[in-house]
Amino acid sequence: MQLASRRNLLFAAVILLCLAIWLAEAVGWLEYHSSRAVLAPPGLGHWLGTNEIGQDVLIGLILATPTTLTLAMTTAVVTVSLAVGAASLVVFGGPFLSALMLRCVDVLQVVPTMLLLLLVAALVSPGFTALFLLLVLTGWSDDVRVAAAVLRREALRENVQYARVMGAGWFYCWRWHLFAALRPLLGALMVQNIRQAALKSAGLAFLGLTDPRLLTWGSMMQSAMDQLYTGAWMWLLLPPAALLSLLLHTTLKLGDRRLRSGAVLGPVF
Repeated sequence: MQLASRRNLLFAAVILLCLAIWLAEAVGWLEYHSSRAVLAPPGLGHWLGTNEIGQDVLIGLILATPTTLTLAMTTAVVTVSLAVGAASLVVFGGPFLSALMLRCVDVLQVVPTMLLLLLVAALVSPGFTALFLLLVLTGWSDDVRVAAAVLRREALRENVQYARVMGAGWFYCWRWHLFAALRPLLGALMVQNIRQAALKSAGLAFLGLTDPRLLTWGSMMQSAMDQLYTGAWMWLLLPPAALLSLLLHTTLKLGDRRLRSGAVLGPVF
């Protein structure tokens, strides 16, 4: 419970931070414009230096933060929701729907996800919405079998079976019994999918396969590659790479230890 409370507080803080940055940008407090100070090193005027067209790196990092975090979090929420919905069809949908959903999952698991992402991204140069859809469509199937196994185990417990005998429908059982039992798993899957979405989106942006107008930590790292032969790479590449590493490390630490040790899945496996 303490870990879940910390996780919820952190997520709330991230949302408030994104809203504050968007508000500051809307009122003109943060302006990411070009200047004559091209590739200026870190100093009093520009704390993290400037890039090749004179844009302040610190302001760029701040403005890229909401896009990077929002993309990862919304992708995780929708991905986990689709996975749990598909798992519900597998467990409660009857033989036909269960077999159909599992065959769809099998097909998607066979397709190399990263190869598909690279191919589609190279063709369309996705912006925020297209990249979000790509990550969701290629990621929702990864957690279906895990969620279905836990859901099937919880559906066989005495409290659920008693509610069914008393006439309760599956929607009632899901709302009042199954959802509470699935919370630890859902939290762990959320954190795991945030990490995966952040890493995949940063990788695509780093390769230059996303819309160049989409400002993210990955796109800032990609633009820094042109300066590897100069000393400017230190303040152009290291700050966004450090923030991305911090995000990945934080989500890794937030991952539910019970999921990694098998305690959430229990005796199903």
